[in-house]
Amino acid sequence: MANILYPAPLKVGSKIAICSLSSGLKEKYHARLDRVIDGLKHRGYEVVEGEFLRQNKPRDELDAKAHAKQLMGFLLDDEVAAIMPPMGGELAMEILPLLDYNAIKEAKPKWLVGFSDVSTIACALTAKCQWATLHSANLMQLHPDETNPYSLQIFETITYESGSKFEQGPSAYYQKNKPNYAQNPDELLAPSEPTQWQCLNYTDERTIEMSGCLFGGCLDTVGLLLDSPFLALHDFKKHSANEGLILYLENSELTPTTVARFLLSLKLAGVFDDINGLILGRSEITQSHHDAFDYRHALEVALGGCLFPVIIDADIGHVQPNLNLVNGAKCSLTADINQGKVLNASLNTELI
Repeated sequence: MANILYPAPLKVGSKIAICSLSSGLKEKYHARLDRVIDGLKHRGYEVVEGEFLRQNKPRDELDAKAHAKQLMGFLLDDEVAAIMPPMGGELAMEILPLLDYNAIKEAKPKWLVGFSDVSTIACALTAKCQWATLHSANLMQLHPDETNPYSLQIFETITYESGSKFEQGPSAYYQKNKPNYAQNPDELLAPSEPTQWQCLNYTDERTIEMSGCLFGGCLDTVGLLLDSPFLALHDFKKHSANEGLILYLENSELTPTTVARFLLSLKLAGVFDDINGLILGRSEITQSHHDAFDYRHALEVALGGCLFPVIIDADIGHVQPNLNLVNGAKCSLTADINQGKVLNASLNTELI
């Protein structure tokens, strides 16, 4: 198992840095931002805002170097316990070559929390610096009145000691429509569609089990980098050889055809070699515009012949709610399968 470094548990008075990774928030989202920051303060945390958080300047006025310098400042500040970007952004990968990973390794680990393009940086911190990172709902989804247990789990996870264990399972319902925080700053998660995890490649009645070191993020961004030196997944798999790897991915904006291309390219690059299982989140885009090639067909083309279990439509990513997945942690998943449907599942995480 890789020697994963877990941040110290957060407590009342801990400092959380709120910063953008590639672009600030437009003014129409500031009211929502104020709500979620007030929620953190109500929980007893000290909040510090990054200087670009509320700026949405043109790219020629605010470049990647500025964001990288700001992020490095928070990563190296031992008084910061967690970094919670409000949302992912679009081009966080620009700052990957600008980060000083040797300096980060010498710093006190802190939680990086969120999904989408947040996972671009989170995966690099886990793979190159052995920091545990938390793939979960983004800060903008954490309204102080939110009651969804998947969102509230974030505030438990960041208080866990190394060696802690927790269990999760599929949600009962998911939210189909995107929230509109500009129009309604107080919007809460409103799941309405029945959740149904499925197994892509096993259709008979059986119980499946997979275990290993957990790693993953957004296919749109992380999928382009898994074979790069910044994520160094092949090296990370070697460090996790005793336990193996469970990889998870989720799609934001890719059409089904592009999803198939991305997954096939990862398959050809050997990314899926020697992994113990793959978990894929629900996709926002399920149908291509120009043909009948849908998301399920894309997955079957790319992954249908895999020998390891492939779980799809899980609670990961842009279709809420989100599981709380700790990159670098030991994870085990047990699921009962019947005709491809996951009748029940248990996802156990150990921070070791």
